[in-house]
Formats: sequence, C-alpha cells, structure tokens
Amino acid sequence: MIRFEIRKEPGRPAEFSYDIKSLAQEFFPEKECFVDEREDWAGEEGYPIRCELDGEEIIREKLLPGYNKNTVKNLIYNTCKKISGRELPWGILTGIRPAKIALRMLLAGDSGQETEQTLREEYQVSPGKTRLAVQVAQKEAALMERFDHKNGYNIYIGIPFCPSICQYCTFSSFDYKRYRKKVDAYLTALEKEMAFAADFFSDRELHTIYVGGGTPTSLSEKELRRLMDMIHRYLPVEKTAEFTVEAGRPDSITTAKLRILKAAGVTRISINPQTMKQHTLDILGRKHTVGQVREAFSLARREGFDNINMDLILGLPEETEEDVRNTFSEVLKLEPDSVTVHTLVIKRASRMRREQMEQGGEIRPEDELIPRMQDMSQELLWQQGYEPYYMYRQKNKAGTTRNTNQENVAFAKPGKECLYNIFIMEELETIVALGCGGSTKQVVLEENRMERIGNVKGVEEYIARLDEMIERKRSAFAPTS
Repeated sequence: MIRFEIRKEPGRPAEFSYDIKSLAQEFFPEKECFVDEREDWAGEEGYPIRCELDGEEIIREKLLPGYNKNTVKNLIYNTCKKISGRELPWGILTGIRPAKIALRMLLAGDSGQETEQTLREEYQVSPGKTRLAVQVAQKEAALMERFDHKNGYNIYIGIPFCPSICQYCTFSSFDYKRYRKKVDAYLTALEKEMAFAADFFSDRELHTIYVGGGTPTSLSEKELRRLMDMIHRYLPVEKTAEFTVEAGRPDSITTAKLRILKAAGVTRISINPQTMKQHTLDILGRKHTVGQVREAFSLARREGFDNINMDLILGLPEETEEDVRNTFSEVLKLEPDSVTVHTLVIKRASRMRREQMEQGGEIRPEDELIPRMQDMSQELLWQQGYEPYYMYRQKNKAGTTRNTNQENVAFAKPGKECLYNIFIMEELETIVALGCGGSTKQVVLEENRMERIGNVKGVEEYIARLDEMIERKRSAFAPTS
C-alpha cells in the first residue's frame, strides 16, 4: 500500500492528489494508493508532503513557496525511481495527452529542439517518447493552422450498435440483433437532437463530422440510408473538411452500404481488423474472419474510397511478437491510408477484466512484450511512409498492467490524417456529441477552459430523456451575461 499525506487547504481540496496517485501507481500498479489531507498542516507555507510505502516512510518534505504541480511530481518521480530502480518512458506525465504540452509550446513559438529539451529536462520523458510527442505535435500544428478554432466546431454522431460485443470493449455498445426493434426509435430521437444542434450552432462553421459507435454499419441498408439522409438534411456536409464513418467491423460491410456512404459524401472510413490472427479474433468475440477483412477492404477500394483507416491492437491475449509482425505484414499489403496502433488495456468495465479477476487478477505476460511491439510497429510504419499525427495514453488501468507505455498512436500517409481525431484529442475546438454515450466538449479558448456535457449511456434511457439531453447542451452553451 502507498499512503500520502498532504496539507488540507481550503479552496484547494486535495491539491494535486490525482497526479500524485497516478504517478505512484505507474511505478507500483499492484498497490492501492491513498492521499490523506492533514488539517494540522493547514496554513503552513510551501507544500508539506509525506509518503509511506508498505509502512516505511519514503518521503518527508516541505517544498518551498513557488512550488507547482511539476515540482511535486518530480519529487515523487525521483523517489520512486530510486526505490524501484525503474524509469518511466513518459517521465512525470500522467495525463492522456502527452503531445498537448509539445503542441502548445510549438504554437507559442518554441522550436522543436526547445520543446524536446523541455520534455526531457522538466518532465523527464525518455528520448524515444520525446521524439514521438514532438513529431505528432509538429504534424498537428501544420494541419490545424488553417482553421478558425474559436468559431469552428465539430459533430460526433454515436451509433451504439455492434454485430457482437468484443471482450475488451467498454464503449456504450449494444448487440444490434437484440436491439433491432429499437433502432427506428433511436434514430428518431437522434434526428431531434441533430436538428437542435444544427439550429443552435448555425452561426459557427462546421469543420468535421464523425459517425462512430459501436459500429455504424451494423445498421441495415435502409437504416443507414435514413441516417445519411438525416445528416444531409440538417448539416452542411458539403462545407466540411472531413466526413468520417467507422465501418469498423468487416462483417457489417456490404456493397450497398458502401455505396450509400459514398453517395452521401463520406470522405473517410475505418475497417478495423485489430489483428490478422484468426485464433485471436475468435477469443475476442469478433464474429468475422481474416479473409473478410481483406474482402471488405478490397470492396471499399473498388467503390472509390481513397482514405481508409485500419485499427490494430498490441498486447492481445496469447499473441507473440511474431503474431504482431505477421499482422502488420498482412495489413501493409493492403496499403491502407492510415493505421492506428492501439495498446490493449484491460479496463475495469470490460468483460475481459471481469474474467481476469475471476481467474485471480494476475497481470498478463503479454504486457512484457508491448514496448518491443510498439518499437517494431513504429519502425515498420515509418519505413512504409506513414507519419504519426495524433496520440493519446490510456487511463483507468491501475492494477491491470505493469506496462507504462500505454499510448495509442495514429499514423497516416501525408494528406490522409483524420482532422477530427486531432480536434478531439488536443481540445482545440468544440465537439458536439449526439446520441447515447456521447460526451460533448465545450472549448472556450479565450479562458483556456474545456467543459464536458455528457449524454446518458443507455439506448432506452437516451430515447426517454432526449429533451433533457438537448436542454443540457442549450444551458451549457447559453451566453452568460
């Protein structure tokens, strides 16, 4: 067990406690961590902090006035590094957006070299991760400079249905076959929310539309056509820079559905194998074959889609480095326009985590391979002309992995990047999320502030409480006097 004691400070409850816990558990993921506030330290100058590891005191310090979050985290990092004999590839960074710091520095006029130096010296990021973060930030900065972030916005449309639910999934996804009779009512509710958003944000410029899920192509051809008609009825599709639909599961793709998407002006789709090893697909509960991945991709190319993404996951159950190398070899033969490389994290809400706990909660041996798999995948993609353009790290993983390299990185051929992914990850523009499980991000640039407005996660609940979802948005975005 890890136990911290910090000062109880009125107006600043548990100052830095989230960062303290996150950093300590990066070093010791199997230990519970607590942060207690001491009232008897209230009013003391500086930042008093004490820490015990398994009952042994390892920190007793009082940081001088002028301390900040980084000085607190560096104290903890250096202490834990000495005790554990380990260094973390991302240093003291515990947030999910490691490229965000680099991007802000570049936008403020710092050079790439200055940014790398800051990440290494102030944040103790490893040289390899520093280069990755700066490369991503430089690509993002170049892609974003043409947009009016203050007056622009983006739309996310959630279709929460899938052909089956994957073992690792924690999204708001529901089995299409079980919910088939509720789809029409869901689309009716979604249309009302879409009409509201189109009218309410009509004075802004819509930059991107992203239809995700779930698997939007789980819808029948009739339902998918209705969805595309709705989007065109209410949103200025022809003025957007990008229109993405996740076709995701190969077993949900048909020629007719691809033609519906193409006719609707969709500019980018995803066809996501996750792996090209059939045994792994069977374990995960993905009801498609490796052959169907190839067939769906070829079909999409024949129908004229020239921007296709493919998602892959590292660290899947029972997979070896050779399995991963074979997956990349097979995927790269198809020549997708972008490849997003995810790292499997067994999150608390997933079926995989429940089964792991039932079997004793042991952390999996596949985790030990992840750093080498990441290095290998990045090298293979760089060799084929793909460049990293956005990334994020995982959260809600304490106690499930010893690995701290839990980043997801998207690579693309130049000109084939997903703009929506950058907007949502770097919080440069407002994202208006429609549908159940959607999380709207209200970005107020002049105040350097971002607020979330969430929709309920259940299909029936969303339909029943739609007016409440609309009112949440209306109230959040209402002008303040």
